[in-house]
Parts: sequence; structure tokens; C-alpha cells
Amino acid sequence: MPKEQEIVASEGRDFPMLERNLLSHLRLAILLSLLSSSLLLRARLPTPSDPGSAQTPPTKTGTAVAIIEVVAAITVIAAGFWEYWQGYADMRAQRGFLRASQTHLVVLSVVGLVVFATCLMLVSTDV
Repeated sequence: MPKEQEIVASEGRDFPMLERNLLSHLRLAILLSLLSSSLLLRARLPTPSDPGSAQTPPTKTGTAVAIIEVVAAITVIAAGFWEYWQGYADMRAQRGFLRASQTHLVVLSVVGLVVFATCLMLVSTDV
């Protein structure tokens, strides 16, 4: 007969939250690497009026931005694992999740600025 176990420190809810956050970081890293790959391959969506507009000529700016995107993707993966590890350590020590990590917020804010700047650059110029 199964025994009921008492849920201590809401572990049944907190551990899936840590995994969900880590998977969100990995999803963001995949999207950043996809953006980097499209910059390196110089692939774009063609306009309906000009079917040949999908290929753009190679530029050094596109390669530099692709490298920045790869670095941002690696940074997001590292930040995700770091947040997971810190949250897991807090859960094992039975501390509340009320203390937020300012380092994680700053790192993801910088990545957000990189993505925003890349989008502005891609819209304004042909990279």
C-alpha cells in the first residue's frame, strides 16, 4: 500500500519551476544560434515582389554580429545552469526563493540588449 509523504518546502512545485526556467534558457539559446546561423549563411525570407532577395552578399558586419549572437547563446546557457544550480542549492537548504539574483538579471538584460540591437541593425541595413 502506498505511503503518503509530506511535501516539505513545496519541493513538488519548486523543482519543476527550476527545470522549466532552465528549458526556457535553452530555448532562447537555440533561437539565438538560429539567428547566428541565418546571419552566417546570409539567408533571409524573400519578398513576394523579388524572389531573388533571399540571398544577400557576404559582409564582415554579418559575421561579427553572428559571432556576438553565438557568444550571447553560450552566455544564456551558462546563466541558465547557474540559476538552476543556485535554485537547487536554495531548495536543498530549504530556503525560500524570495532572494533574487541580480547577476542573473544583469546578464540576461545584456543579452536582451544584444538581441534588440541586432534586430534594429537587421531592419535598418542589409547585413
